[in-house]
Amino acid sequence: MRRSAPSGCRRFSDKEKTGSEKDRLTQILIRAIDAKPREEPTPSKEEAGRRHEIGRNYVIGNFKRHNEVNHDMACKIRLKNHAIEMLPKDSMIREEALKISMDDESCPPISRLIPMETPPIPGFKASDFGSGND
Repeated sequence: MRRSAPSGCRRFSDKEKTGSEKDRLTQILIRAIDAKPREEPTPSKEEAGRRHEIGRNYVIGNFKRHNEVNHDMACKIRLKNHAIEMLPKDSMIREEALKISMDDESCPPISRLIPMETPPIPGFKASDFGSGND
């Protein structure tokens, strides 16, 4: 049974393939799959040094960005804790400030990584495997 492609689909050929054409196409596909990847030529010393410098600067830039983000987060946490300490003890204002709301605005962003003991495994409980004080 021959299926017809929808009008918007690309068709390579509308005619049926004969046995020799099928074999030829199969051989082309096999050669394409079995082809060895081309090896990149070894770069000159100048090019290798340039690539090394680019990689080094990339790593340095990532460390700087990481440190800036973490410093900003630490400052915000420190300011928040200081503001909470400044609130009067046993007051309604302090209780409201310490109340945890679970709406979307107060939750951490989805992109933030949360440290865990293991990847989330259904039914896994770390306490079943010892206290960790061995």
